[in-house]
Amino acid sequence: MIARVFGGALLALFSAAALPGCASDAAHEPEPDLMTPGAFVAVEGYDEPGHLTVIRTLDKLQLENDVLLFVTVYDVRPSSWDEAREMAKSHEIPMRIEIQIDPIGTVTTKPHRVVWYRSLTQEEEDRVP
Repeated sequence: MIARVFGGALLALFSAAALPGCASDAAHEPEPDLMTPGAFVAVEGYDEPGHLTVIRTLDKLQLENDVLLFVTVYDVRPSSWDEAREMAKSHEIPMRIEIQIDPIGTVTTKPHRVVWYRSLTQEEEDRVP
């Protein structure tokens, strides 16, 4: 009798472990956007008309009438959105400005796209004052 109860319990335990996770485990992460810390964003005309610049969002500060973005500006000049994505994937992408604070309109008034995302390291988080 005891073997049947424990055997049944073990069978139920192993069966449950083999089932897929619950619905919340299967939920997709939302796509990163301009304000997502860790998002690499290519911006056309950010600092020079007609050229793409790659920046990375470190943090944001919501003000009463604006949002300030804390970003790193990278020292690369991609010629396309796809090239910007490939550059952003590199862990060796050279920095031009370690931290810059911009009103969100500096980016949103220009063509821009999130080209890559990677969570911030502690060192990157520490750049924000």
